[in-house]
Formats: sequence, C-alpha cells, structure tokens
Amino acid sequence: MDTDTLPRLVTPALAERLRAMPALVVTGARQTGKCTLAQRFAPGKRRYRSLDDLDVLDAARRDPEALVGGDEPVTLDEIQRAPGLLHAVKRAIDRRRAAGRFLLTGSANLLLMRRVSESLAGRASYLTLWPMTRREQRGEGRGGLWEELLAARDEKWLDLLAEQPDEPEDWRALVQRGGFPTPAVAMKRPADRAVWFDGYVRTYLERDLQDLASIGALPDFRRLMR
Repeated sequence: MDTDTLPRLVTPALAERLRAMPALVVTGARQTGKCTLAQRFAPGKRRYRSLDDLDVLDAARRDPEALVGGDEPVTLDEIQRAPGLLHAVKRAIDRRRAAGRFLLTGSANLLLMRRVSESLAGRASYLTLWPMTRREQRGEGRGGLWEELLAARDEKWLDLLAEQPDEPEDWRALVQRGGFPTPAVAMKRPADRAVWFDGYVRTYLERDLQDLASIGALPDFRRLMR
C-alpha cells in the first residue's frame, strides 16, 4: 500500500490553520509523515526546501533572509536543524503578514529546544503529527470511536457502539508494527520491520539527538530506548 496517499486526521486542521495564521509549525517524530503531509495535502502552490539538504542547510545558516524572502508561500522541512531561521521567519512576517505564508516542519518540539529563543508567538499555530492510528493505516481517515462518542448526544451512544463492525485484532501484532507509516503499512515481513527500526534508532542516536543536545553516553541512551 502507498503510504503517501493515506489521509491523515490532521489534514483538515492543517488547511484551516494555514488560512488563519501567517505560519504553521508541524512537529512530530521523524518518519511520522510530516514531509508527505506538507507536500501532498497543504493547499495551494508552495516552494519547498528541506534542511536535510546540506546546501539548503548551509544557506539557512549563512543567509536566512534570502531563504525566506519573496512573496511565494514556502515550506521549510526539518526546521530544527537551523533554529536561527525562525528569527528570519519572524521578521518576514512582520514585514508582510499574509495567511499561510510559512509552513514549517520539525522532528523536535521547537518550544522545548534550548537553542530556540524564538517561538513565533502571535504569528504561528502549532500542530503535532503523531504516528498513524489504526484507522489511518486502513485508509479510513477518521477518528476513533471515543472521538465519535464524545461528539455525539448521550442517546446516540448505543447506536454508535452497535455500528462498529470491526473484528477483534491481535493487539500484539499491532504493537509490533507500531504507527510509523513505512513499517506499519508498507512492510509485511517482521524481519524487514526489525531492520527498519534498528536503522531508525541508529539515525536518531547518531544524528538527530546530537542536533538537540550533547549526549555523551550514547550506549546508555540506546539501552534506555530499547
């Protein structure tokens, strides 16, 4: 199954907030689908730049004003790799405030990063993209039963419960697949998923974590993750 085409529950909120605010910051763990969400489901035409590209990262650090300049809406992926870019985004918004001008994605909670001193308060809305729910993995693109129950009148609860046709699934298999799109949906063999998760942990420890903080005891951190 092509994970890029599966609808995500946050898609309506993404479009709504881009219409309301100059900037939208989408955060979440790496490989939860932020890049796909930004490229496929953000409305309108946008210029896309990823800070995983070393040339773009270098430009963001040397001349951030040039990277965010212009009138065309822009998507900046993996913004946590150049936290200083947020100051340039703030100045650009203050010069010309237009809804949906910036869509920023990051694999870290920017508000918790010690190197980030700019929160874009009053200029940005924040969304978190979590790993896929079971219904998202099945392509249903809607919330779970609890969400429907909370939105319904009390007298409708029994009807909603009776409408659930799902057969029980083995929760152990679901836990092993997890919610990251690639291992949960695209990979069918447990051995392939094990290789994917091992590479994910390695990349996080050797690169992503070092972007966030100076961690010296990586072996201890790896044991903690396991």
